Amino acid sequence: MNAWLYLALLLTVSVWTLWRGGAPERIAMLAILFAVAATIAVASNHVFTSREIGIFAVDLVLTLVICTLAMLAERFWPLWLSAILIVGVMLQLAIWYAPRSYREVYLILHAMSAYPTLMLILAGTLRHRHRLRRDGHDPAWSRTRRRKTPPAPAD
Repeated sequence: MNAWLYLALLLTVSVWTLWRGGAPERIAMLAILFAVAATIAVASNHVFTSREIGIFAVDLVLTLVICTLAMLAERFWPLWLSAILIVGVMLQLAIWYAPRSYREVYLILHAMSAYPTLMLILAGTLRHRHRLRRDGHDPAWSRTRRRKTPPAPAD
């Protein structure tokens, strides 16, 4: 993964999403921006030569935030994003328990989710803009209504 390409794409997508996205898109983008900054802050000089507890913690927190967002938002894309992040966290755990260090695999696993996450948020923002143009509104959050079921008729 080219770090400069990713950072340029991150900047472009984050500016667009924070400017034109709905609340779920903005929250997800802010969470990813925070995770990128936190990953840079906790990364060691020899990244992925051993178990990266700090990076794993950042990824786990990001996954929990996005999973919570997926449960609350009136959007489909956070479910896909949650799935990608969950797989990434699970694969990090699997690499930890490998018989020897697989630095290249660890690097690829961590970088693997970077581009799809940005593409999903970008697609979510574009779909949000489309629904606004088409319908004039786009509800951000799911409404949890408890429907009272009528009592069953007596026989």
